[in-house]
Amino acid sequence: MLECFKSSDDTIIKEKMKETKIKNFTPELFCIEKFESFKKHKIIIENCEGLAHISKSKKEFKLVYDGVFKYNPDNKIKVTIDDLVYTFQSIDFKEPSNDIFANVSAQHTFDIDKVYKGNINKVALFRMFFFDNSKRTNVFHRKLETVKNDGVNTWAFDCVRTSVNQNRYDITQYKSKEKSYFVIENLEPSSLQVFEKDAYAIQKGIGFLIGYMPGGQNYIFSGENFIYQRLARKPLKSIFHPVTSNPYSKLYKEKNIADSYYGKLKVIPIEVISNFITQIRNNEDFSVAIIFLMEVSHLKSVVSMPGVFSVILESLANIITIKQDTIEKVIKDETIFENIKSDLNSVLDNYANEIGEKAEIKFRRKIKGLSNSINHKRLTNAEKLRQPFDQLKIKLSCEDEAAIDFRNDLLHGNILMNNETTRTSKEIDNKMLYASAKLYTLLSKLILKNSGYNGYVINHAKFYDKSSNEEYFEII
Repeated sequence: MLECFKSSDDTIIKEKMKETKIKNFTPELFCIEKFESFKKHKIIIENCEGLAHISKSKKEFKLVYDGVFKYNPDNKIKVTIDDLVYTFQSIDFKEPSNDIFANVSAQHTFDIDKVYKGNINKVALFRMFFFDNSKRTNVFHRKLETVKNDGVNTWAFDCVRTSVNQNRYDITQYKSKEKSYFVIENLEPSSLQVFEKDAYAIQKGIGFLIGYMPGGQNYIFSGENFIYQRLARKPLKSIFHPVTSNPYSKLYKEKNIADSYYGKLKVIPIEVISNFITQIRNNEDFSVAIIFLMEVSHLKSVVSMPGVFSVILESLANIITIKQDTIEKVIKDETIFENIKSDLNSVLDNYANEIGEKAEIKFRRKIKGLSNSINHKRLTNAEKLRQPFDQLKIKLSCEDEAAIDFRNDLLHGNILMNNETTRTSKEIDNKMLYASAKLYTLLSKLILKNSGYNGYVINHAKFYDKSSNEEYFEII
């Protein structure tokens, strides 16, 4: 049992623990709820004789003290709350710039960055709690393979089990009273440093896969001891997620079309989830690309998304592509190539008078150049962007090819991908949304396929342009 508060509260904790749950977070949540409920709660500061209290606002703890405050060089102070000792840390605990104020009695207000109870810097089992601001229930359902903890009761909607470098973790969405939490816990003991790094990779990985990254202030528990941290990356909510096993969730107005996908779509397997998160943990470039992807999706900026997605695509191409030193012929059979070239020239003959001499010469050169071999050591930018798709055997449609070429427009300053046709603001927005959705889908294909996934992904672009000939869900 966690000794957050003294005996008067022990009975309440014991009663709560009688609840039959597979995942029992009652002791930790009791501590969290107590701390979160502080309103001018009296505390005693070590070596400080004045009066002090602590309050919890929505986002931070505030410490108010009346008297002569004794500053410590490590920005930490020891306090007593209900007869238990804690350590507070804050950048506000630094010495005043003018020594004349150091020993003056006054009212001080400090923002608390960290709270420590006991020592959790040992190899141990940890539980990290985030406040769930997603406003969604069963966030893993229909997206990720979930676990059952026994043969009777199921946490199928609430818990995902994954591994990071073969260390197993559970990620659980847990509701207590009116509040919801995300909990990351290791199933094998580790150091706190390893746990925090693994947990951050899990945050990013799960965030991309479900469209919501847990974040913000958090508590990390090890038995009775814990750390509260205020200054952490904020939660991110994306407008996209890559996979669903429920076609009706996207095609609720087109039931007949949804019927055609029923039984074909599937959730992302645990093995794929683990491979993906482990890549994030072990490859800093890949990790930055994923968090960048989440951040721009969170901002929902119609203007910035296509450009940033193009940058991420280029980054992932460099990360994923297996370097080759070979020279490859596009068409190895010379006879077949000569026949193709002859047919193309015949077509061009039919239009030569209409297109003019300059255009004809240019096209003739293009046809001739089709026989040029691909030197993998000297690829063009366009070839580099397509190479990981080729290596992973991801088929690119004409729409996909066009989306990849958006990069050229953006690189040359054509941020809105304007052409000579006059367009309204709404038409421009629709074009940008379509481009964003198409690029996101391409990124999803690369990321998931590279992690071992085989199945359908959501073609978000189709939902922005239902008149296109594309499929709503595309298999990789």
